Amino acid sequence: MYVTNQLIRLRKQFGFTQTDVAKKIHVSRQTVSHWENGRTYPDIQSLQLLCELYDVSLTDLVSGDLTVMKGNLKRQRIGRLMVVIIGCIILTYLSLLTMRWVPVGIAMMLVATFATLGVVFSIILITQTKFLELNTYRQILHYLKTGEANPVKKSTKQRTVIIVTSALLGAAIGLTLTLLIGIFILGWHF
Repeated sequence: MYVTNQLIRLRKQFGFTQTDVAKKIHVSRQTVSHWENGRTYPDIQSLQLLCELYDVSLTDLVSGDLTVMKGNLKRQRIGRLMVVIIGCIILTYLSLLTMRWVPVGIAMMLVATFATLGVVFSIILITQTKFLELNTYRQILHYLKTGEANPVKKSTKQRTVIIVTSALLGAAIGLTLTLLIGIFILGWHF
């Protein structure tokens, strides 16, 4: 990322150590190290303090990252989630199909195992997408447009509606698919 190279270059140019920078902007040395190694991205308040410390504009500090962040964040987030979701669906339904050839107990254990793993991996990936710093990207854009460092908040009501709708749609599709497999392939009768 562009900002990591900028932070290292500016710190060395001013003759600061990571500890010096950390003390001046009131963060830990490890936080500065994470920024310089690209593990995390500074929030808007930290970026402003860094800009003051190094006497550069925010645009100069992050300009190379804005276009990269915009493109990469969406691709990485969607790509990872889709791979996990598709993998979980395929493995879960393949396990359901094994009921035809293996004992029901073993098949159900496979279904439960793959479904649980899918949920766990989905939670891990959702947690990792927070690392991608979408919120920081929105804050930087907001600051560059308005000059205000106020955090940009998404409507929690809107988020809740999207999550609930997605969960209900996913459950309906999953139940329908399970019922169709059970009736037409496994010969379930009601």
